[in-house]
Amino acid sequence: MKSSVKNTILPFFAALLGYLFLTAGLFYPVVFQGQVLISPDSVSPMATSIALDAVHEETGSYPLWQPWSFSGMPTVEAFTYLNGLYYPGIFFGFFQIEGLFLQLLHFVFAGLGGFVVLRQFRLHGAAAFLGGAAFMLTPYMVTMFVYGHGSQLMTAAYMPWVIWAALRLLDGMRPSDMGILALLAGMQLQRGHVQIAYYTWLLLFLLVVLKITTGSSSAAEGVKKTAMVAVALGIGVVISAAVYLPVFEYTPFSVRGAGSGGGAAYDYATMWSMHPQEYITYLLPGAVGFGGIAYWGRMPFTDYPNYAGIVVLFLALAGVIAERKKACTWFLAGGVLLMGFLAFGRYFSPVYDLFYHFVPFFSRFRVPSMALIVVSLNLALLAGFGLHAVMEGIRGKGLFILKAGALVIALCMLVFLLAEQPFERFLRSLFPVPPVESPELAGLVNQVRWDQWKSSFLGLVFFGGLFAALVWLRSKKVIGATFVGVFVMVLSLADLLNVNRQIVFPLDGSLRSSQLVPGSYLEQAFSADGVTGFLNDEPGVFRIYPVGPLFGENKFSVFGIQSTGGYHPAKLQVYDEMLRVSENLADIELLRMLNVRYVVSPSPLDHPALDPVHDDELFLVRGPVGVRIYRLSGAMERAWFVREGKAVEHGKEVYRELLGGGVDIAGEALIEGAPWEGRRMFGEGRVSSIEVVPEKIVLSVHADGEAFLVLSEVFYPLRWKVKIDDKEHRVFKVNGLLRGVMVPPGEHEVVCSFDRGSFENGRKLSLAAFVVSLLLVGTRFPGLKRGYRVK
Repeated sequence: MKSSVKNTILPFFAALLGYLFLTAGLFYPVVFQGQVLISPDSVSPMATSIALDAVHEETGSYPLWQPWSFSGMPTVEAFTYLNGLYYPGIFFGFFQIEGLFLQLLHFVFAGLGGFVVLRQFRLHGAAAFLGGAAFMLTPYMVTMFVYGHGSQLMTAAYMPWVIWAALRLLDGMRPSDMGILALLAGMQLQRGHVQIAYYTWLLLFLLVVLKITTGSSSAAEGVKKTAMVAVALGIGVVISAAVYLPVFEYTPFSVRGAGSGGGAAYDYATMWSMHPQEYITYLLPGAVGFGGIAYWGRMPFTDYPNYAGIVVLFLALAGVIAERKKACTWFLAGGVLLMGFLAFGRYFSPVYDLFYHFVPFFSRFRVPSMALIVVSLNLALLAGFGLHAVMEGIRGKGLFILKAGALVIALCMLVFLLAEQPFERFLRSLFPVPPVESPELAGLVNQVRWDQWKSSFLGLVFFGGLFAALVWLRSKKVIGATFVGVFVMVLSLADLLNVNRQIVFPLDGSLRSSQLVPGSYLEQAFSADGVTGFLNDEPGVFRIYPVGPLFGENKFSVFGIQSTGGYHPAKLQVYDEMLRVSENLADIELLRMLNVRYVVSPSPLDHPALDPVHDDELFLVRGPVGVRIYRLSGAMERAWFVREGKAVEHGKEVYRELLGGGVDIAGEALIEGAPWEGRRMFGEGRVSSIEVVPEKIVLSVHADGEAFLVLSEVFYPLRWKVKIDDKEHRVFKVNGLLRGVMVPPGEHEVVCSFDRGSFENGRKLSLAAFVVSLLLVGTRFPGLKRGYRVK
């Protein structure tokens, strides 16, 4: 018993130390030098989180609305500020492990997940370690960390663990394993990247089907196994209810759910489809420019290649050949094929379209190429099987295929050496014109493209050739199993680290800049400056309009400055539509309607309605930016009464009149869903006082007769409710974007408040389901010595 536990625990902790070493080594500037990442997707959420932390601390309530970006938008419903709802994040927060360090821990967690899955199948320790390391070091995972997509990284880290838990449950049918699967599935969902969690469930579906159809279980037992998995996943969903109950209700109002049936429109959903030619990056990471300005593939842009490692690919092929008769091999290989086809998106529509139109919820997602994270996981696990086979010694058909592959590599190298210049001319003829104005810079971009291709090819020859030599020596028993296992593992990791190094530390001349800077840069970026100081000193309630490159800047939220701009991919659809038709609010009357008092611009503006009032510097991550602040004349207050309301049917009519200059915003409102036709006159009214906090607006008003109050807040009827003297009133959509309400004669208190009901109910459900899963786990503490043989 002691020996068995020792043989299980010691390899696990050895793997843990190994993954910690790899993570710390690759990201040593973050771990040891206090450096931080400054990509827009890294910095913008930090700014918003600082502001929301302050609200949370001040009010004691979890903030569900942030008024500083895009004139106001949800938090949790738009997958913002989720760490306080993520149970592991809460736990590690007690030890001050958060932010980048929490993400780094998920690298280690991802590696351990691959390790425990492969140890279930009793693979050699080196083979299992490689499988976990190959997954955690896939360039996709590294890029998500470097470029600020931590939710993707942390959600993906759960994928192997969910597979492991499902294997245990399908094998043992124990309630305790139901609890483990529920916990892992629930926390993966809590982490907030539902698309990757969805792909995990697709993989689980394949696993369950294959296990039941190829196993020796009776039909009744198969039904029971399926039911236990379904119940466990159901509990997992409820664990995440605090996030997804409000999220699913928000989807029809979000830009990501504005298509038919609540899904994303097809063109939007397939923007990042993987063109067939780009699959060559699995062999040559620089084949289409690697990333950045040198990238010349079919996606809008990318910062990394989809590369799994050439040695990992060869090992995965060896694993498929060696274990081709086993169900687990078909499961992993089938997952590679399915997700590979889904990643084609618009470029191979039959498979993608089938899922888009008929598989529940699939149409809600964009970025088809994200499915390749499953390909990376499955290839990594297959590589573990492959290394196990290599350590045992490859013979027969496998050795023949290996020799053929080595011969092909040698021939390619020979041809390349003999015809490098003609091949370079041919490849350069395929390069599209770089998106730059300078001919000199265009020539430099094309040179980088060629250099990336050449270095990738030489890497293929070097790592592929060494791998073939090691496997051949092992087949001849010149070297032992442990020796070849360790050296092939080191070779695989060196291959992956070589590519990842270019993501974390871009080479000089690569035309890509490092995202790492000293922590002091971030402190400066979020510190007070002349611009934020001037705006903060101004009295009253108002918004700003940041011009040009400042439009997406979220720094203003740190200081409670409400902006019409911002940076977020899941903004309210009604606001996104107004941004689109107005070309980013490029209309003076629209800015007045949005309570814009100041326009902040990094370059001079010339307009009679704009009066320059202050010049100063705005401190940003990459340094100070000189800006001029203009006061906009004629700006509306946050709320006002109009004398006339015109009933309109749909947004197109509103946009045509509003942007055509035919609407007197101060005295007229275009009202959708009005209970009258044509025009209607209203009585006079005035706003005596207004108090604005993130989730509540209180106004004291007086109306001479029945009046119509316009509130310069984004129309979002699902959550924002209006009460007049404690009696709820209907909220109308005004001018295509704002809220409006009819006010009876007299003195009144108008309260506009955010409905927290779904969120609070979700939190209660999450906690209850979490307790249920713990009770299931407690029915039998998981045995540490149980293994899972290859079947």
